[in-house]
Amino acid sequence: MTETLSTQAQALDYMPWIGLSEQERLQQDRHQQQLAADYPCTFGEACFVSPQAIVLPDQLALGDRSYIAGGAIVRSTRLVIGSDCSINSYSILSGDITMGNGVRIASHASLYGFNHGYALTDVPVFRQPLTVKGIVIGDDVWIGANAVILDGVRIGSHSIVAAGAVVTRDVPAYSIVGGNPAKLIRSRLAGEAAATAEATKDKEESVMKMKDGMGIEEANLGGESGQREERSKGLGKNGERLETGVELFGEGVEPAGDNAGPGDGVAPSFRTLYGLLADFSKQVQEQLTPLLEFYSETLEGEKLFRDRPGYKRTVRAYCDAVEIAAMFGSLPPGWTKEELIATLQQFQDSRTGLLPDPWSPPGPEDQPERLADHLSRYHLLAVGYALEVLGSALPYPVAVAENLDTVTLYQQLNSLPWADNSWGAGDWIDCYATSLYHNLKSFGSGKRPDDLFGWLATHCRRDSGLWGLPTAKEGWLQPVNGFYRLTRATYAQFGLPLPYPERSIDTVLAHSRDRRFFRLDALNACNVLDVVHPLWLCQKQSDYRQAEIRAWAEKLLGEVLPFWVPGCGFAFQLSRQQETGLQGTEMWLSIIYLLADLCGLSSALVYSPKGVHRLEPAFSLSVE
Repeated sequence: MTETLSTQAQALDYMPWIGLSEQERLQQDRHQQQLAADYPCTFGEACFVSPQAIVLPDQLALGDRSYIAGGAIVRSTRLVIGSDCSINSYSILSGDITMGNGVRIASHASLYGFNHGYALTDVPVFRQPLTVKGIVIGDDVWIGANAVILDGVRIGSHSIVAAGAVVTRDVPAYSIVGGNPAKLIRSRLAGEAAATAEATKDKEESVMKMKDGMGIEEANLGGESGQREERSKGLGKNGERLETGVELFGEGVEPAGDNAGPGDGVAPSFRTLYGLLADFSKQVQEQLTPLLEFYSETLEGEKLFRDRPGYKRTVRAYCDAVEIAAMFGSLPPGWTKEELIATLQQFQDSRTGLLPDPWSPPGPEDQPERLADHLSRYHLLAVGYALEVLGSALPYPVAVAENLDTVTLYQQLNSLPWADNSWGAGDWIDCYATSLYHNLKSFGSGKRPDDLFGWLATHCRRDSGLWGLPTAKEGWLQPVNGFYRLTRATYAQFGLPLPYPERSIDTVLAHSRDRRFFRLDALNACNVLDVVHPLWLCQKQSDYRQAEIRAWAEKLLGEVLPFWVPGCGFAFQLSRQQETGLQGTEMWLSIIYLLADLCGLSSALVYSPKGVHRLEPAFSLSVE
């Protein structure tokens, strides 16, 4: 019996993909806890580190479902690994190494993200300081057995490094390389695949060709020469084509040094940014209880939340407090789950299913059957999702949405203000689609959003990938913000692909350079969320302009984090730190997570968005 158990344990150490029993998972959890106690480590869901591996990191971040098999050596390294990655037996990783998702490293491969200095001839090499450029590996990369990757190498996404290769130079995306030194064997792109992936390949190749000695952060941002030579096609505010480079807040980005930090006008280095995010999220976690207490009070025996002290009462304040606490797996202090559920459920009207604000009720001209009141619309999202994170649901179906037939729906969609208020149009669709979601999930409704998706598919603009048109006054602000509201409740909520993700990326990035809305003193949570979420959603379908998107996200993270006010959170308009509130705090925490996820850094955070800004699809429309 003992020999059988020993054989099973050995098999797990060297073949982690066979899966863990409940007892083995408990043992693995204890092993990870011990590693985290000894070293700066974070571990994702269902990841695995064999006790037979030698793991002596300076810093380790292991993503969901990634593993380090027995016999592997991870030493003196800052190692950041995405999800679904494998470090197989007897591989060696040392130095500064960052990899994306789906990276497979075969047995006996060696990755050295550092080098010995040798500039001085009168000093022994072993006495000269080490140099570190780091190794960066994209998504979906296969590194073969006995391959060697040397410091300073960037390996583009979807590439293959042949067994025994010695890689001394950058590898463009979609390449197969082999030999010593490794050379291009062939590209994986051919025919239609080449046409659809060429933008990604060109973008990554421009990064790979940057000057020798460039740090990780420079490869992400692009140098000045790279900006001049590698221009991507974007959309101007009036729909014309324009040339755009790697620009953030309307200014060119210069390469950052390792000491660059928030407020320097450039992104911090990858290493620095990971540490900043980890420290920030732990700080928020430690301040969570006093922060939520700061926005709560008792009025004539009734417990309540206000968005800001002394501010008028709102339904949303309760929901923001619940979702902020849920990000960290807790409840607002002083409340039981049952109290919160009862408080939130009382806001719904049993006849219409809507949730008008009792402190700002709709006027007598309101048409509930047309979802006319904007507060009633938003509360379907805020209250409905807050109840979900509490393990409950709305008490009544949304009757006004259930009763809306296709002819009336199409009349309503066609009458929405697409020409000058696309945000309002997207807000209406957000409410309608979310109403159907709640009815489907909680009340067994047979009414699906198929007719809505049909209308959206035929009205999405091929030139911009958005719905609606830019305006002379605000440029792309209305269509981009409306795109977020619309897609959040439809394509994201039901897990369906966007019609034209590459065109959407072009337009959203063009809008992100509009300095009227994207300079530091003007940033507000709505405008930033309505850019970062569309980019995050589009990146689930396409790697198009990925390097540029990551550069934008890295720089913005460096700008946003210092605006946290201890014990009070964030202001909706970032620079007005005297106006911190629950809404600003919930939105900026969600924004920071999405920005970090775009950079491959979300594993540094000890929280994730819940409720209205949830990350995963909420309901599958697939037919059983």
